[in-house]
Amino acid sequence: MRKEIIDWYHGHLISDSSLSPELFARMKSGMTATRMLYGDRELGISLRPHFLTREQYDLLVGSSQILAGAFVRMAAMVLERPELMDKLGLSDRQRSLAMIDPGFANPAVNSRLDAFVFGNEVKYVEYNAENPSSLSDQAGLNQILFEVPAMQRVAERHRLRQFSPLNSLVDSVIETYREWGGTGAPQVAILDWSDLPTAHEFILLRNYFVGLGIPTTICTPDELEYSGGRLHKGDFTIDVIYKRIIIHEFLERYDDTHPLIQAYKKGDVCLINPFRCKLLHKKAGFELLTDDNASSWLTQAELDVIRATVPWTRRVADRSTIYNDLKVDLLELLRRKRADFVLKPNDDYGGHGIYFGSRMTESEWDDAIGQALVNDYVAQERIELRTELFPIFNDREWSLQEMYVDTNPFLFRGVVEGAMVRLSDSPVVNVTSGGGETGFFVLEE
Repeated sequence: MRKEIIDWYHGHLISDSSLSPELFARMKSGMTATRMLYGDRELGISLRPHFLTREQYDLLVGSSQILAGAFVRMAAMVLERPELMDKLGLSDRQRSLAMIDPGFANPAVNSRLDAFVFGNEVKYVEYNAENPSSLSDQAGLNQILFEVPAMQRVAERHRLRQFSPLNSLVDSVIETYREWGGTGAPQVAILDWSDLPTAHEFILLRNYFVGLGIPTTICTPDELEYSGGRLHKGDFTIDVIYKRIIIHEFLERYDDTHPLIQAYKKGDVCLINPFRCKLLHKKAGFELLTDDNASSWLTQAELDVIRATVPWTRRVADRSTIYNDLKVDLLELLRRKRADFVLKPNDDYGGHGIYFGSRMTESEWDDAIGQALVNDYVAQERIELRTELFPIFNDREWSLQEMYVDTNPFLFRGVVEGAMVRLSDSPVVNVTSGGGETGFFVLEE
């Protein structure tokens, strides 16, 4: 059904004379008006959304929720055995903050798994446990796409489902605040640096929260003050910090006298996500999940999902490890099977510093391994990426292009609601790296 609908959609586009610069300008203007932007760049680049069947979406939801549970189990094990933080690559300050009880159970209240769905197969490549971006994009881009006549016709012919990540975010914040011990409507501060290309999303989140009767402000770390057992931004008293700022960047700029750290240590602010989310966010967490010893602490259901969906991952060092049941030298393995591996920074974002062995010469790959050894990197077995045709448009025209597409489910207290969909002509599928997004619907029939 999915292929037939997509083929019909593309055929309708080809015969549609209304697909003109005027329509494209209207769509881009709509994205600007609704803040569907990354900096000054419109997020939507396709004339059709990403479609999954109900069976595909259910598979994605089921495996994502089981995998997220395995990450929570992993974090609990690491807290019981802090020496395992060495394997994850936490700094001393990250360790210290991770050991502080945030006042609620889940170390990642809202998170996102970066995934690829191929037929009835799901593959995960990263876990974003530091309050992921793009929660507001899905509904906004879906709305823009209804400017396209083919989208209107599909909605008339088929039952479609879209999702409400922002609703789930609000529910998860309120539930976590209650678990933390708060009462009434919390006063929320969205925390990040100023002048970021994601600032549009902060405004949308603030407006959404305020519209539901939740007082909300946007602030930077320098605007926070701590006195009388309360965190403040000027006259605004803060109950909940919705932390979009990345922990290692924050810790590079501030010591433990910062108001946020003081309030957090004393239990005077509900921090979402808490500092211990770093236990889940490090890409080296995939090593603990794919290690042969994982069977001693994971459930059978978790092991089954990991073996089917998570690529073999190891932190890069001059070391031996187990690969395909054999003890191997890791660096020798990486050099011998260059085309089978990808090197990634253990704790970075935006697609920065990723090396694909299959796209490099032997000498380039050796240089990349050298970089990985002096920095904090993981080696991950490369998954087979496949492209899909999407109708990509600009100011003047459109064309069907082969694009890499990932389908990245959002999780709220371990429950999936919707997904962020990114498109790129590069296997590094990331908006920061120049890619774009599109809408997302599930085909219910």
